[in-house]
Amino acid sequence: MYMNIIWSLFILFVSFFIHKIIMKAINNVASRAGREIKAPKTVSMLIGFLIFGFGVAIILSIWNVNLMPYLTGLGISGVVLGLAFQEPLTNFLSGILVLVTRKVFEGEALDVDGISGIVDMVEMNHTRIKTFDGKMVLIPNRKVWSGTVTKFWPGPYRRVSFDVSVDYSSDLEKVISLLKRALEEEELVVKDESVNNMVVFKEYGNSGITYTVYFWVNRDSYFDAINALSTRIKKVFDENNISIPYMVVDLRITKN
Repeated sequence: MYMNIIWSLFILFVSFFIHKIIMKAINNVASRAGREIKAPKTVSMLIGFLIFGFGVAIILSIWNVNLMPYLTGLGISGVVLGLAFQEPLTNFLSGILVLVTRKVFEGEALDVDGISGIVDMVEMNHTRIKTFDGKMVLIPNRKVWSGTVTKFWPGPYRRVSFDVSVDYSSDLEKVISLLKRALEEEELVVKDESVNNMVVFKEYGNSGITYTVYFWVNRDSYFDAINALSTRIKKVFDENNISIPYMVVDLRITKN
């Protein structure tokens, strides 16, 4: 009895130790190869699941536990348990498909059926997504596998746009030229043969004429590029006496 307990604890300790050694070896190999493990948490979880599963099987054999009589004796209860575990099993199989096909992976910025954030970890039953406002959302893997996934950064660049309005008295050819110049002069805007930065007319508004500026940025300088270009456009307009309109309310009071 006591020896079985000691051996069981020893098996658990060895399983934990082997898991640590394997993960350390994987990290060392990846480091020497100059590569980075794409999903360290998920890899650790899968390896741990296999090792500890094997350890539990050894512990059951130490205690001479035979599961076959219990499985055979379930009878109708097996149907009930099957229905009860249908959802977890579906999530488990969907999680394997998500991992194998790399539909999502750790550190990726994406949107899953309206939930946006960064993938923290793909677990056996859920995918953990840390939203941009700091929340942790657990999405069942079946929804990740069957749902619509929008990846915000499938490549190194991403296109951004914002509207710029000018006064109706402005020289429109000059406005377009200045906007294009701002795009060319801003260092944080990507200039590459694979992308195209442009200025496009949008509308004649109530208070001014609006153009949409489309430009490409790197992931690391996403917000800095937007701020830098907006500041540069304002500075260029000021230097060339181009007015950015604002809403004016004409209030008239009449006496009856």
